[in-house]
Amino acid sequence: MALKKKVAAKRQAWNKGLEVGKRDGFTPAQVKQIRGLLTDRGAPGLRDLALFSTAIDTMLHAHDLLPLVVGDVQSRNGSIRPLIEVARARGMPPVRCALSKATANALEKWITSSGKKRTDYLFPGGDPSGSRPLSGRQLNRLLKVWVVEAGLDPRAYGIESLRRTKALHILKGTGDLQTVRALLGHVQIESTARYLGLKTKADPIAVCRAFDI
Repeated sequence: MALKKKVAAKRQAWNKGLEVGKRDGFTPAQVKQIRGLLTDRGAPGLRDLALFSTAIDTMLHAHDLLPLVVGDVQSRNGSIRPLIEVARARGMPPVRCALSKATANALEKWITSSGKKRTDYLFPGGDPSGSRPLSGRQLNRLLKVWVVEAGLDPRAYGIESLRRTKALHILKGTGDLQTVRALLGHVQIESTARYLGLKTKADPIAVCRAFDI
């Protein structure tokens, strides 16, 4: 509970001062490419690799992702949990997130190399003391660097691209919008459809009349 209060006291709007709007999600090939670029950096790239992979897997808003502390993802025995439950801002119910083996490995290497304790922010900001988490603005700048290094157009991608990527991939593979709704933590399925940019030109009433039984 103390950790949650600490986070709440220092949390601010993730998109303050940022250009927001619909942004593309990354394709599986692009995710693999960016992971490869960050892996090739060696030790200096461990934090960014863990951050990128965790953002893709959890599908969390930046204001819920960035305040995570080590204890949120690491068990007492030092192993990375395959399933985590994240308390969200604005009184929203917690959401469960599955971490892939690639993400767990990246997190384990980052935590070990950085010597972080369970109460430390998982992704601290520029303050040497590590007393504040990475900000949305800082994450946005990092993302633009990754995108440019991958040869992609930085104007087409933003922080929300990290959240949308796996959701769109799951929807494409399953067609199950209800499952994607639950993973994104939306209350209404209409919110999920709008968030992912799903559109239909059909008139619902006309469709209903065309299928009389």
